[in-house]
Amino acid sequence: MDLLLSSLLELLPVHGPWLIFLLAVLETSFVTGLVVPSGVATSVGTVLALQGSLELAPLIGAALAGGAVGDLVGFWIGRVGGARVLDGNGRLSLFAARRHAAVSRLFGRHPFYSVTLARLVSFVRTLMPMAAGMSGLAFPRYLSYELLGLVGWAAIYVGIGALAGESWELVTQLVGAGGAAIFAVAGALLWWTLRRRARRRPALGPGSP
Repeated sequence: MDLLLSSLLELLPVHGPWLIFLLAVLETSFVTGLVVPSGVATSVGTVLALQGSLELAPLIGAALAGGAVGDLVGFWIGRVGGARVLDGNGRLSLFAARRHAAVSRLFGRHPFYSVTLARLVSFVRTLMPMAAGMSGLAFPRYLSYELLGLVGWAAIYVGIGALAGESWELVTQLVGAGGAAIFAVAGALLWWTLRRRARRRPALGPGSP
């Protein structure tokens, strides 16, 4: 993390919003997002902006624009690539076909959890757009829930930078704590939803839809 911070502190004053935009695009459009620190970069950029080294408005705009582009690219990669995999005859196609129905139900019935909340959780948001594309979720519906999650993501990491002030160590601590908290909340909501569904099934009866 120290190497990451030092690199961002060196590069952000020079490249500013363009670097934020590029990192945000890469995080959710390709699997490289597993190692792309766009959230940390947004928090560090916010601190630099509050110190006067950058302008805050272009930085936030770059984070939102980059995140939107990355999410759209990832969605259509999943939509096109997923269709090709499902149409194949290999073991991967067979495995994907078995999981496709479950994934489609998840995104269709719970888009807020599977898209909006997933957009807030580190690592999960990297795979979410492609999974949504493969699920068959309608694009307009995906877009509405994705934009809600994107705004929440930007607000969280800009807020972390604002809370940290000039303490770079606090930035890393808040980013880690924030990610863990969001993951815990998402897990709790998913558990509550599944438990609620399990309780409703006996009441509906075997002949219910």
